[in-house]
Amino acid sequence: MAYRKIADLGLRVVVGGLGPDEFLMGYVRHALALFGPAAVLHAGLEAYRPLAAKLMHAAGEVLSPARVVTRLVLRGPDADGRIGDLVADAMARGGGDLARSLTLADLATAWRPLVMTSDKLASAYALERRSPYLARDLVELSYRLPVEHKITDPAQGKRILRDAAKALGLPREVWASRDKLGFASPVPSWLNGDLAAWTDAQINTALADAAAAFRPLLEGGLKPGGRFDRTRMQALMTAAWFSNQTIRAAA
Repeated sequence: MAYRKIADLGLRVVVGGLGPDEFLMGYVRHALALFGPAAVLHAGLEAYRPLAAKLMHAAGEVLSPARVVTRLVLRGPDADGRIGDLVADAMARGGGDLARSLTLADLATAWRPLVMTSDKLASAYALERRSPYLARDLVELSYRLPVEHKITDPAQGKRILRDAAKALGLPREVWASRDKLGFASPVPSWLNGDLAAWTDAQINTALADAAAAFRPLLEGGLKPGGRFDRTRMQALMTAAWFSNQTIRAAA
């Protein structure tokens, strides 16, 4: 909607903000990995309790940093451990620097689809999207920065940017904000709400003829998930794929 509005205004070049969240610890999952769920919730980020719960129910269980990050980034099943292996490999290249390892894990998982989606949206409206924070010099600088220049408070990542904004005289509500909330897709709430019966019907129809390898994913989708769980949506997409294959075979 934002890109469409920009195009309607006759503008052709847009500036995007990709980069600081990944390279300067701007995501709540970074704070959860660095400080733990209790500190994050105590800092006023109660809206992220469903995400923090992924670690809270593991109380007493010792998790490696890679396992912590895997739990935080997963939005569905990882039956073959592919995502876990991807995260572990990325974090192993961090040289013992947890903040750097978290960035490498982001680049290995969420980064590519994020950039691709941004490019597709801009291209759909014939816009040229520029990302100044991805300038090579800035990215390399971010890797050299000690973690205290990135995050010192669970609710305030991107420390160096906040300090720069303060030095430039921007209002306090800009550089001291603690209420940033990520955009959450409403699809999980739809599938557990008004579309629950329809979703169950689609999944059950697919289950009737599904091969054994697909049954765990489909059966998992019959259980309601939370805001940060996309298992139900993945099961529905699998059911839609089965339905499409059946229609093609009949044709």
